[in-house]
Amino acid sequence: MSTAQSAGARALANVRLQWLQTLRDTLSEYHSILMSSEDEHPDADEAANAKTKEKAEADHRRLAYLGTQLDLLLNQKKKYQQALWKVSDDILNMKTKNERQAADERLVVAARETLDFHWRKIKAEILSNEPLREPPSS
Repeated sequence: MSTAQSAGARALANVRLQWLQTLRDTLSEYHSILMSSEDEHPDADEAANAKTKEKAEADHRRLAYLGTQLDLLLNQKKKYQQALWKVSDDILNMKTKNERQAADERLVVAARETLDFHWRKIKAEILSNEPLREPPSS
C-alpha cells in the first residue's frame, strides 16, 4: 500500500472512529434517560406530580433530540444499525419504566453488536485488511 493510500485509509478510519464515539455517547445518554425516567404515580401529592411532570418534559425534549441524532447516525439499510434503531425506538414508545427496563438487555446487545462490528471494521481498514461489510437488513 502506498503512503498516500495508507494516509487515506487512516483518515477514513479517524472519521469512522469519530462516528463510533458519537454513536456511543448518544446511545449512552439515550439509554440513561430511558431507563431512569419515572412513571407518574396517581397516589403522589400535587407537588411530587408537578416535579415528576417537569422532569418528564425535560426528558422528553432531550429524548427527541437524541432520537433525531440516532436517526441521522444509523443507516436503516444495514442489519446491525437497523436492529439498534428498532429496539431503541421500541423502548422509547413503551409506557412504563418497568417495560423499558425489561427491554434493556435487547438495547445493550444491539448496541454492542453495532459498536463491535464497526470497531472491527475500523481495525481492518487501519491494518489494510479486506474491509468488512455490514450485511443488509432483511
